Amino acid sequence: MAGKRPRANLKITEAARQRRVGAAAERLVRIEWRIKEVSQTVSIAMRERVKLATDFVKNRVVMNISRPVTKTKGKKSGRIVVSNRSKKGEFPKADTVQLLRSIFGVVKQSSRGVYDGYIGTPLHYGLILETKMDRSFLKRTLLEERSKVIKILSGPIK
Repeated sequence: MAGKRPRANLKITEAARQRRVGAAAERLVRIEWRIKEVSQTVSIAMRERVKLATDFVKNRVVMNISRPVTKTKGKKSGRIVVSNRSKKGEFPKADTVQLLRSIFGVVKQSSRGVYDGYIGTPLHYGLILETKMDRSFLKRTLLEERSKVIKILSGPIK
């Protein structure tokens, strides 16, 4: 049995993946609600704005790369066969969910009153997907959500 994943582990992994996707969707809804609330009524400090924008884009990245590949049992070998992987130009699909788990978002103060938000992954594989395999997920998500990020960052400051 060494080296083979029992069917139960596959089900547990899939269930965990679905919980993570669901939790990311809930966070996204809360953030989108907060964007509207903040832009209409409340003015917040720039550090909080950058944190909110960073969290928003990070959660969108997680949502975008959460689509699973298709795993089936091979007819002849009985092994798990992975199919339906991402194609060029698409967001990468989740296979091992290692990339999904490694996405981080950090806000740092670069100088007095200037805050930078960073979203990324420490995995070398993430760099390859982003730059060489035409499966951009970080830059593409930021560009797609640019208008919302601008709303978050450019509201009135009191």
